[in-house]
Amino acid sequence: MLLLASFAAAAIAVVNGRKAVAIETTSSAEIAERYIRGLLRRIPTEIPLMGLHAVLSRETFHLRHAQLHIRDYSGALIPVTRMRLNEPEPASRSSPKWFQLLMTPQTEGAAGRLVLVPGTQMAVIISGEPIDEIDEKWNELSDLAMIWLTVVAILLSGLFVIMGRILDPLVDLAHGLKALEAGSREQRVTVSRTRELAEIATTFNSLAASLDQVREENGTLYRQIMAVQEEERRHIAGELHDEAGPCLFAITVSAESIDRLTAKLAAADADKIRSRSREILEVAERLKTMNRALLKSLSPMSIGKVSLPSLLDDLVKEFERRHSGINIVKSIELLSPSYGEKIDLTLYRCIQEGLTNAIRHGRANSISILLNEGLPNKTVSIAHGDGGGVSVNLSIRDNGVGLDPSAEMGFGLAAMRERVLSVNGTWVVGSNWPAGVAISISIPAASIERAKTSIRHSQVQAAQ
Repeated sequence: MLLLASFAAAAIAVVNGRKAVAIETTSSAEIAERYIRGLLRRIPTEIPLMGLHAVLSRETFHLRHAQLHIRDYSGALIPVTRMRLNEPEPASRSSPKWFQLLMTPQTEGAAGRLVLVPGTQMAVIISGEPIDEIDEKWNELSDLAMIWLTVVAILLSGLFVIMGRILDPLVDLAHGLKALEAGSREQRVTVSRTRELAEIATTFNSLAASLDQVREENGTLYRQIMAVQEEERRHIAGELHDEAGPCLFAITVSAESIDRLTAKLAAADADKIRSRSREILEVAERLKTMNRALLKSLSPMSIGKVSLPSLLDDLVKEFERRHSGINIVKSIELLSPSYGEKIDLTLYRCIQEGLTNAIRHGRANSISILLNEGLPNKTVSIAHGDGGGVSVNLSIRDNGVGLDPSAEMGFGLAAMRERVLSVNGTWVVGSNWPAGVAISISIPAASIERAKTSIRHSQVQAAQ
């Protein structure tokens, strides 16, 4: 709008300036004609050409916006160069050619005014000369444009400052909402000096504090539920290991013994019995395989005993074995073999759930897993004694069908989110480009080696 207003003002200034130039040029020509007529009546008759040229040059220096020519006896036009009597040229900036063409009135180029010289066959021709007036208009409009640009710059600067005061708190609020969505429990916004925005910021901080309290209660409850769940999984896994395992082993041994006893029977009967016993052995082996897979799924027995990278590598290989058509690319760059059973189990379950969701619900055929260490999240405070905390970052991306924005979050993703929040981590799920789902997880942690070093350091300080 400001640009359109500037163009409109410039167009109006040009139109008005062109009219003013036409009026000023016509008026100056009329004044010059009256003056020349009076001057010619005062000079001697039959004045020679050079004398007339000298008189006009000397006596017409003050005429503005008029150009004089003398028509001699032969009809030739001789321009009159007017003297300025040692007066300095007025300070003026010459206008550009395009501005002169734009401002020159349509009457310019007419024949001009003819004044006969008494007693001679000569005449003085007076024509309008708008260039001086156009230069003056150019100077005026240039000065007005500079003033206008200065005013606009001041207005824009003031608007920038005012909008900054208004928008900065809103941007801060938007960042706060994103941080809360990602699970940052300590996020607060600065209270603005503007009353309306201050009320919004105060309400946001109050809501964040209430949400923090509710989330803490939910986290405590969920940690208890997860503890019970993991305990129940261990119990079921123990039952499968202690009961189903020996039973399957007994079935295998019995089938093998039946196979050996067939050696004492007739060939026809022995073949039938061997066929049945081998079918029993095949079923028993399939049940053993299923039992081992269930044991790994319910309770990874190696957590706390095997390094985390090896444990996750075994998990990915198990998925690759069961889903041979899925391309799973993993990159694990961890500096510590373990971060404690709680965090190791959280990472294990998140990768397990992420792979399951991508294959079962996303129908993805390509999945990438990236796990590495980084700087700790500034919004999460973790005490490690020596302050040597790190952030374990997990990214799971697939090329599946993606998330339905209108659908509610499924149980698997909700469970993953609560697991991460229960260990003070952040969890963000979104769309992967060009298709699929992207899950980003960051968990503050300390390696087992750092934790042990910190404990020993604290014990030494306490002893001293």
